[in-house]
Amino acid sequence: MFSGSVSTELNDIIFDKEYSHLNGETYLDHTGAALYTNSQITNIDNDLKRNLYGNPHSGGLASKKTVDTIDQIRYRVLQHFNTNPEEYSVIFTSGATAALKIVAETYRFGDAGKNGKFVHLQDNHTSVLGMREIIAARNIEIECISFHETFNSFNKEIAGKASTQHSQGNSLFVFPAQCNFSGLKYPLSWIEKCQKGILNERSNWACLLDAATFVSTCHLDLSIFKPDFVTMSFYKMFGYPTGLGALLVRNCSSHLLDKVYYGGGTVLMALSSEMFHVKRPLLHERFEDGTLNFLSIISLQHGFTMLKELYTDMKTIAEHCLAMARYLHHKLLHLHHSNGNPAAVLYHDTDFENQSTQGNIVNFNILRCTGDFVGYAEVQNLANLHKIHLRTGCFCNPGACQRHLNHSTNLLRHHFKQGHVCGDDQDLVDGQPTGSVRVSFGPYSRRAHADQLIKMIEDCFVVKPAIYRIPDSWIKQSEKLMKKFREGVDEVSVLTEKVVAVNGSQTSTISDSLLPVLECRLHEINLYPIKSCGSLSVASSWILDCRGLQYDRQWMVVSASGVALTQKTEPNLCLIKPQLNLSNEELILRADGHNPCSVKLQTDDVQDVQDVSMCQSKVCGDCIAAIDCGNEVSSWLSSVLNRPGIRLIQQSPKDNRTVKQARNEDSSGKSLLSLSNQSQYLLVNKASIDWLSNLLPEGSDCKKESMVDRFRANLVVDGPQLEPFIEQTWKAVRIGNVLFKVTGPCRRCQMICIDQKSGKKTNEPLTTLAASLKGKLQFGIYLSCQDTREQLVINKDEIVEVYC
Repeated sequence: MFSGSVSTELNDIIFDKEYSHLNGETYLDHTGAALYTNSQITNIDNDLKRNLYGNPHSGGLASKKTVDTIDQIRYRVLQHFNTNPEEYSVIFTSGATAALKIVAETYRFGDAGKNGKFVHLQDNHTSVLGMREIIAARNIEIECISFHETFNSFNKEIAGKASTQHSQGNSLFVFPAQCNFSGLKYPLSWIEKCQKGILNERSNWACLLDAATFVSTCHLDLSIFKPDFVTMSFYKMFGYPTGLGALLVRNCSSHLLDKVYYGGGTVLMALSSEMFHVKRPLLHERFEDGTLNFLSIISLQHGFTMLKELYTDMKTIAEHCLAMARYLHHKLLHLHHSNGNPAAVLYHDTDFENQSTQGNIVNFNILRCTGDFVGYAEVQNLANLHKIHLRTGCFCNPGACQRHLNHSTNLLRHHFKQGHVCGDDQDLVDGQPTGSVRVSFGPYSRRAHADQLIKMIEDCFVVKPAIYRIPDSWIKQSEKLMKKFREGVDEVSVLTEKVVAVNGSQTSTISDSLLPVLECRLHEINLYPIKSCGSLSVASSWILDCRGLQYDRQWMVVSASGVALTQKTEPNLCLIKPQLNLSNEELILRADGHNPCSVKLQTDDVQDVQDVSMCQSKVCGDCIAAIDCGNEVSSWLSSVLNRPGIRLIQQSPKDNRTVKQARNEDSSGKSLLSLSNQSQYLLVNKASIDWLSNLLPEGSDCKKESMVDRFRANLVVDGPQLEPFIEQTWKAVRIGNVLFKVTGPCRRCQMICIDQKSGKKTNEPLTTLAASLKGKLQFGIYLSCQDTREQLVINKDEIVEVYC
């Protein structure tokens, strides 16, 4: 059992039994999704095997069993939050986002021209911001309150409740119980203050509490705090099931929701010939349109049982998670480079000492010894390499991200024009971060997990010897914070480090006025017929087609569900060596210990190919049209990789995938793209590879002779005039008489840590590359062909002209 002091952790036997699926990996993304336990999944499996559950609308015995079981689970949900059906109703939804949308669509802001307003906190989730679009379309006034303004507003005295007879409609205030960016817990006392009209006494106020992050590690007691609406997602609590959440509605506030649409099961009767229907009387019956996700709802009972049996209560979980967050926060705060400069900047609103104000989250960015930022994508890549799972970006909370990173609105617009969008890996713009790194702990987290993260940061980013000391600024800020608490001021002090700097932007274009500045030679030409499989080295010359090197990345291995397989998850793909027999029009697949297998090179006319089927998959977010290559090669691949059900697909000639470009670039005339990630060609500089090879530590598992292969370049250039990384200044190259535009640098990940001859994964050279480069983790450049002539050819050892 997890009980006792806050430092108590699950013992090894229970941990290994319940979380064997971690398999030695470090999971630090509880706020993203909790981890389910083995016993929980076993109990769900046994439940479904032993019981027959039917559609709750069917009316038979199996249907009645489903309805009765779901009713029991409604009670259990309310019991978990210390309330009952007389006080609250449970409306099951697909998640917290869907619950927020229901309120946005149905909230009654006023009658007879007297409308209230919609007010939300700056630090709300994107799903709350999305409510504004629905509400604005109804001509309702909308207000966003800043972080400091909100605390100031709720610290005022309430003069008294205004008369409802003269009220200005119904207003709605939305705030999170816990910020999913910093882990700050907002005062739940705001709920009652809001309802009493502290924001505007002339309106009737209701409060919507976004509790999705909070309830994953904390106890929400609805017998003490009584918001009108509560939204949540159950995967945040139990890990399984996903796609299921709830809207809890305080029954005395249910009249504020005016349901218009009705789906199957929500009406007592409806006429098809007339606009007439009668909705069901119970609140959840009116709002749960269509057939419920009843099997997932039934599985919730095993999640609640797991929490109680394994962790005792939510208070114990909250204490443990704060202890873990405090430990990591203080370690990062103390960590400094050998020159005394801090190794991290932390984004926080508390001193991590009070469970009532701080949750399970630590948010930060890594700094180099020079004070420059390490991009969060680089941290993510190194974390992946070390089997550490965390989250990076802005976490669907643009307001909190903007506040903590001290970004102006104009700066955010500048980032967007530079190509940065939500969820991408463009982590630095003009040297400044566009997001951060978030670590979040769960009840299963252990101090060893935090130590593994610290060790990775020290090994990959800190200039040795590392120094641990308390920053003077932290001592002063902590003393200031404690003074405010002693004085009884109901606010949270902001301890966020401020980061400001905006530089001008430049765009790279090919100009007719550009002149070559140096020459080198084309040292290697490589193509990779099957994405993520072995390379095929060109002996002399090769044809270029509209997508790049002819037959380069024209095929791809996919899982049984159609998901592309890469060496990130299937390193042994590199052991499959493709060959092209152009005279027989065959692609031949070879692997040690297996007879070769071949497939025909598909013709342009798909109708002429026998026994093929069209299919779809995704590459770097792009949906691609492809042709299945048949059962014979599927069986061969399944045998080689020891993975059943995998398929080989070939990009369809009709697929129109194009080269990716920055947002501010002209999108007209884009070049077609094969199944490669970003652009038609990847070029690396041999001098850059030699530089990195010489930095590898003695005795490294990464052999210098394997370095070129690890970077999986199409084109390798070499020459006496080349310096390491000079290629990142190039704007264009001409190989023979073919002109190529440089479309950007290649961001590297853990794939370069796979030996392409053995499939063995090592920590190098990514660790050395991350520790050595000042800036983004980039190596090599992308090229796009600018020549539209047919039958283009490039030759090995040909002269390469470089334009800057």
